[in-house]
Amino acid sequence: MSEKRLRIEGLSKSFTVGKKVIDALDNINLEIERGEFVTIVGKSGCGKSTLLKIISGLLPYESGKVAYDGHEIREPGPDRGMVFQEHRLLPWLKIRDNIGFNLFSLPKREREELVGSHMKKVGIDGFADAYPNQLSGGMAQRAAIARGLAGNPEILLLDEPFGALDALTRIQMQKEVLRIWQSEGTTMILVTHDIDEAIFLGQRIIVMSERPGKVLDIINAKNLAYKNRADADFARVKKKVYKYFFEEEMPDLEYTL
Repeated sequence: MSEKRLRIEGLSKSFTVGKKVIDALDNINLEIERGEFVTIVGKSGCGKSTLLKIISGLLPYESGKVAYDGHEIREPGPDRGMVFQEHRLLPWLKIRDNIGFNLFSLPKREREELVGSHMKKVGIDGFADAYPNQLSGGMAQRAAIARGLAGNPEILLLDEPFGALDALTRIQMQKEVLRIWQSEGTTMILVTHDIDEAIFLGQRIIVMSERPGKVLDIINAKNLAYKNRADADFARVKKKVYKYFFEEEMPDLEYTL
């Protein structure tokens, strides 16, 4: 019987830049269960995005093994969707056509129903005929998430999708993605350098070292009061993650209301 889980065993990855070999990932071992929301946090350049691209099949690897449902991943597939930091919508296509871009093998009516339902899920159902340059950054990212979900992937990979958004829009989008995950049950893996974001969204938080990226810790956050940033348990987990990246401890904060 096949396993509906993602397995990463002994994964290492290097790049050759000129005559120099750069080690990006070193002996990554992970298991991610179906329906989990896992976040990967680490400093810029630690190999987070490299790991996500390998899982997506966009980037080859030479050492170790990456498999989903018992099958080794070596190329992109319909079981995995990807959302990037930039929305990467095609500027000459309307939003409905951007979202349905990978669905043209389907009958027109089925494609239109899928696009319409996913636009509604992410809250942009009134913008089907708009072009990407007519949307705000947050709305464009909603469209990118809808495009990632429209093919009904079993795993949705999110590569710092809120990094370019303002703080308030970013929080709003975090809540939106959490709502979609809770309603859809899609396995989600999000990489970020934002500690708050990693804790707020992740059932488990994978903490990565600086390059070459290694797994420093895997923190279980399933039982946090879902998910109150002012809660004492949230602050406790944040303090634990913070200490991996800074020599000094995160100071205790006191709030005056």
